[in-house]
Amino acid sequence: MLFLKKLLTYAIIPPGSFVILFIFSGFVANKRWLKFLLLISGISLYLISITPIKDFSLYFLEKDYRGIVCKGDIIVLLGGGVNGSGELSEDANKRLVKGYLIHKREGLPIVVSGGRVNESIPFEADVLAKNLTDLGMSDKDIIMDKNSRDTFENVKFVKEILGVDKSIIIVTSAYHMKRSVLLFQKAGFNNICTEAADFKFDGFYSIYDFLPTSHNLNSFSKALKEYIGLLFYKI
Repeated sequence: MLFLKKLLTYAIIPPGSFVILFIFSGFVANKRWLKFLLLISGISLYLISITPIKDFSLYFLEKDYRGIVCKGDIIVLLGGGVNGSGELSEDANKRLVKGYLIHKREGLPIVVSGGRVNESIPFEADVLAKNLTDLGMSDKDIIMDKNSRDTFENVKFVKEILGVDKSIIIVTSAYHMKRSVLLFQKAGFNNICTEAADFKFDGFYSIYDFLPTSHNLNSFSKALKEYIGLLFYKI
């Protein structure tokens, strides 16, 4: 009964409902090319929305960053987004907590790096700094980069603030770490250690993990964005 309830829920809520719609439309379509297109679309959407495929897309990005404990001169906390109401995104919140825990353990200052993409939302660095001070961190231990709007600019403005001689601890989401490290290295940083937050790879599966979810689709999309970014910066 529980499985049937969950199956019905996944069938009603996107992307499951769209998977069913695409596949059903493919079977009833009259034109062969349209039938093929709809069936391929439905199957593809199903595959990128289930946990095993999501994990496959994330494995290469996250596998090198588990269980690392860093020593360094300063923590560099990369922003992960602020929504329209001024609240940190889920990814940004997890990065914030990780950075704060490292600060508590090592007593190091933190560079919070994040600007804003439009005038209707606050600077992410301001939001990160306020959350850190609310947790009990001193203002004097927080250095702000309020100019950067993406990872490339994170690195650019952190370099302007710190130079490249300090030993830095990069804090960002695990899926985002490989591209971040690549950019810091290209900028001339040689003393880099990584402590990743927000690992999205699961690795253990039940029958429910083969039902499509928006969470898996979102994680797959983030992984795809990272691969495109890695390819772009390597070229």
